[in-house]
Amino acid sequence: MNLYPLRRVDRAASRDEALETLDAAPFVVVSTADADGMPYGVPLSFVRRGNTLYFHASSEGGHKTDCFRRDHRVCATAVTDVRAFFEGGDFSTSYRSAMAFGRIREVTDPLEFKRALVDLCMKYVPEHKRDIGRAMEAEGPHTAVWALDIDALSGKKRSLPASGMKAAESGSAAGAARPTGTAGAAGAEAEAN
Repeated sequence: MNLYPLRRVDRAASRDEALETLDAAPFVVVSTADADGMPYGVPLSFVRRGNTLYFHASSEGGHKTDCFRRDHRVCATAVTDVRAFFEGGDFSTSYRSAMAFGRIREVTDPLEFKRALVDLCMKYVPEHKRDIGRAMEAEGPHTAVWALDIDALSGKKRSLPASGMKAAESGSAAGAARPTGTAGAAGAEAEAN
């Protein structure tokens, strides 16, 4: 895979920083294309183990898994730390983003399958650690696990300017940075490009 060079090299994130962004993200958008060539992106909960991202899905399949089976090439995108700010007459956004490219595969090894589900549960509901085994027994037959083995990783970041940080810390209404939530992810990605 040939990644385009970043236009704003001053905003490039290292591989470790991109992995940190993935680890901090509550979800990723996994993008693929369907049989008609229509782009298809779906937000998914996930967990990273080493160089692999894991997702769960219904074992019954659907649009997403049909796309995965047809063309294994996918991209998973995460955006975190999104904050809009206004400084010097300009509106902008601070953010951290990561894009993981690779091939997705259905996990068939029983040990890898169980480990991925345990890791997912521990990421999202660690307070229910004792219930994981029982839930896996009940839901395991209805669950599929998919793994994205990362072939290429790209990351970008933009920090708040010092004045934006001061405004954000003071809670000032004028010029204060504020979180934009998941709705701000599109703006952050537009700003990132």
